[in-house]
Amino acid sequence: MLPNGAAPARRSPWFWVRIALWILALNTGVFFLGLFLVSLHEGLAGALLILFTALALAQLFFGITATVVAIRLRRATGQSSLGACTLGVLTALGALVGWAGGMVATLLAAGGGWGRPLRVRGRQTHPGLRVGADWTRGERPDPAGLDEPTRRALEALWLHDAQKEHASVPAFARVAWLLAAVGAPAELLAWCHRAALEEIEHARLCFALACGYAGRSHTVRPMPELLRGALDLEGDALVVLATESLADGCQLEDFNADIAAECAEVCAEPATRAVLLRIAREERSHAEFSWALVGWLLESADDTVRPALEQALARLSAYARPTAVSWHKRSLVARADPAELRRHGRLLDERWGELWQARLVATTARTRQLLAATRSARARLDEKPELALRAAGD
Repeated sequence: MLPNGAAPARRSPWFWVRIALWILALNTGVFFLGLFLVSLHEGLAGALLILFTALALAQLFFGITATVVAIRLRRATGQSSLGACTLGVLTALGALVGWAGGMVATLLAAGGGWGRPLRVRGRQTHPGLRVGADWTRGERPDPAGLDEPTRRALEALWLHDAQKEHASVPAFARVAWLLAAVGAPAELLAWCHRAALEEIEHARLCFALACGYAGRSHTVRPMPELLRGALDLEGDALVVLATESLADGCQLEDFNADIAAECAEVCAEPATRAVLLRIAREERSHAEFSWALVGWLLESADDTVRPALEQALARLSAYARPTAVSWHKRSLVARADPAELRRHGRLLDERWGELWQARLVATTARTRQLLAATRSARARLDEKPELALRAAGD
C-alpha cells in the first residue's frame, strides 16, 4: 500500500499526454482541410467543423487528465512528474486557444460578398460550387490584357460573391416566412419576395462575370442543411425579425450598397461596372426594406421590440465586418495585379473598413432617430384618451 492508503495510478501521465498530442496533430489536419473545403463543399466543411470541435474537447479532456494523474502520482509516490504535468496543462490550454482560433478563422473565411447572410443553426453558410452553367446569365467582361493570376483572382472573387448572393435567396425566403407568421402587411411581404428575386438575378450576373474572367462556368451544389432547422427560430418571432433586420439589413445591406457603389466608381470594365451599379441600387432598396420592417415592428409591438432593438444597437459595433477577400483566398488574390483588380472594381480591405465604420455611425444615428420618433408618436396616442375625457367633462 502507498502512503495514506492511496493506490498507484494504473496509467502513467505520459500515456494521457501522448493521446492529447496525437489528437492535437489530428485536429490540426482537420482544421486546414476544413479551410480548403469551405469554398468547395459547404456541407462537408460544416461536418469537419463539428469534428474539429469534438476533437478539441477530447484534447482538453486528456490534457486535464494528464495533469490530474501527474499531480496524484507526485502526491502518492513522490516521483517527479513536472514534465507530464506541464505538457498536460499546455495541451489543455492549447485545445481552448486552438478552438477559439479556429472559430475566428471560420468567420474570416466568410469574406466579402453582397446580399443578406444565410445562417443555419447560427452559422453563416452558402452553397458549394460545381461545374455547370444553369446559374450563369448575363454579359461577360473582357479579360483582354489581364495576366493569368489576375484572371483567376477575379474569377474566385466573383464566384464567392455569387455564392453569397445565392444564399440571400433562402435568407429572404426565411424572412418572408416569419413575416407571414406575425401577420405583416402585404406591402412588406411583396417587398421581401421582390428582394429575393433580385438576389437570384445578382447571383446569375456574378456567375457570368466569373465565367467571363476565367472562361469556365460554375453552378451551386445542393444545400440539404436547409432542410434541418433553417428557420433557426429561438424566442419571439417579432424580436428575431427586429434584431436581425437591424444588423443584417439596415447595417449590412446599406454597407453592401456603399461598397458596390464605390467599386463601380473605380471600375473601368463596362460589363462589371453595370453589375456593380445594379447591385448598389438594389442592395440599397433591400436596406430600405429592413428599415421599413423595423418601423412597422415598432408601431405594432413597441413594448416587445424596443428593448430588443436597444440591446441590438448596443451590440452592433461587435458585428463581424465582411472583408474584401476571404481568408482562404488571400494567397490567390495576392498574386494578382492590384492595379488591374482596381480597374475591374475591387477595393482594398482598408477601404472596406473605412466604409463600414461610416455606415455604423449612420445606422446608429438613424436607429436612434427611429426609436425617438416612435416613442413620441406613441406618447401622443396615449394622451388622446385623456384629452377626450377632458373635452367631455367641459
